[in-house]
Amino acid sequence: MALGPRFHVDQDGHSVTVQFLGASGGFEVLVDGKAVAYGPDRSGAGTVTAEFPGDPPRPLRVIVSRPREMGGEPFCVLETGRMRYLLPRVPLGGAGKRALPAGRPVRRGVRRSLRRFARGFLTRRAGRR
Repeated sequence: MALGPRFHVDQDGHSVTVQFLGASGGFEVLVDGKAVAYGPDRSGAGTVTAEFPGDPPRPLRVIVSRPREMGGEPFCVLETGRMRYLLPRVPLGGAGKRALPAGRPVRRGVRRSLRRFARGFLTRRAGRR
């Protein structure tokens, strides 16, 4: 399943993520990596309530806009107590992944890999004769 936009914030010692579920239009709210609430399926907007884990559990509320309301981009707001926090959008890829360099370094790496492969292949083939 293709995933849609993802929003994330670290708040009150907890990690809060809102992940849109692609074509279904729904979304899920994750607190510390665990799904705690699911949003509406059709409209892609709505309000869900959940709790931060702990003793005592504290309530939180996530408000999600319709994508059409903000020029095609949904936005998410986290409410805890009397405070509201706008959740920033984050990329879907891993944070530690490097982007491939453009141009010559890529070609150089491909050439080196092909040379190593050919050298190993020819060495194995010569050993069979």
